[in-house]
Amino acid sequence: MSLMLLIDTMIRTQFQAAAVLAFLFSTSVAQAQTLTCAEIQGEADVSPYEGMEVTVSGKVTVFYGDMWYLQDGFGAWNGLYCVGPDVIIDANPPWWNAPRQPEVGDVLELTGTVVEQDGNTQLVDITDFVFVDFWNATAAGTAVTVDGLADESLEGTRVRLDPVTVETAPDADGVWTVSDATGTATILGVDNDDPSGNEDADGPTPGDVYRVYGALRQIGEEYVIDLGDIDTLSLVVGVPDQAPVSWSIAPNPAQGSTRISGLPGVFQWVLTDALGRPQKAGKTEGECVLNLDGVASGRYTLYISGAFGKVHRALVVQ
Repeated sequence: MSLMLLIDTMIRTQFQAAAVLAFLFSTSVAQAQTLTCAEIQGEADVSPYEGMEVTVSGKVTVFYGDMWYLQDGFGAWNGLYCVGPDVIIDANPPWWNAPRQPEVGDVLELTGTVVEQDGNTQLVDITDFVFVDFWNATAAGTAVTVDGLADESLEGTRVRLDPVTVETAPDADGVWTVSDATGTATILGVDNDDPSGNEDADGPTPGDVYRVYGALRQIGEEYVIDLGDIDTLSLVVGVPDQAPVSWSIAPNPAQGSTRISGLPGVFQWVLTDALGRPQKAGKTEGECVLNLDGVASGRYTLYISGAFGKVHRALVVQ
């Protein structure tokens, strides 16, 4: 090999080595970069980082054992659904005396892989985490009505329904439904420890009125709320639907008036708003027309009592 050829070969080898090192350095920098939840969400249906390993930092807003929601800002695009069975936080006496999984208020830095599953952008296969802080306050959440839940930008973020009426009690899997004047929503999970101080010991009961907080998740075509907590606004206490009669309110939703049918004899009725405040009341016999003049649009509950017992039913006024 000539001297010139040898020098040329050495230069090429050094250049290639430098290029490889530069590539490895840039890749390392990219992998080490901490992204925001909004950047991972990509403000789109599918994350631009799908299938890639990323690092994100935020605060836990809702948790269920080895899955939780992380949020690094308030409102749209700022939340992320995380799955991390191996994320165990060391004991920290006297605050907690045994290792535990993430809880609400924890601040974490997580490194994991972004996947799209059931319409949700998720962080899974978490390979590394840093526990930063604990017991931090979380935002009250974005106030929405039921028809506003179908919003991709709120996926993974904390939301608030206020007020809503319980339509169906929790089933064996903790699934129940609530409604407002715009529709019916599914809630996952039960929290009987009402933070307002008015503990609902028997759990959600049809007719109860709540303020519901939780994280928004998509399951198929439906948007549901993973329950964080509730405030009790009004409870149906001692008003079970005991009457052995078939009765109806029609039309419902109503505008101007509605008709009560199917109740025998004399009965008393009270129409209450979502906070349990009486709006109209009366006493009548048999089929009657309920005049709704002066009643604002919204969701109400009609309580009726008579010799047949006590009944109640939701009424939407348009």
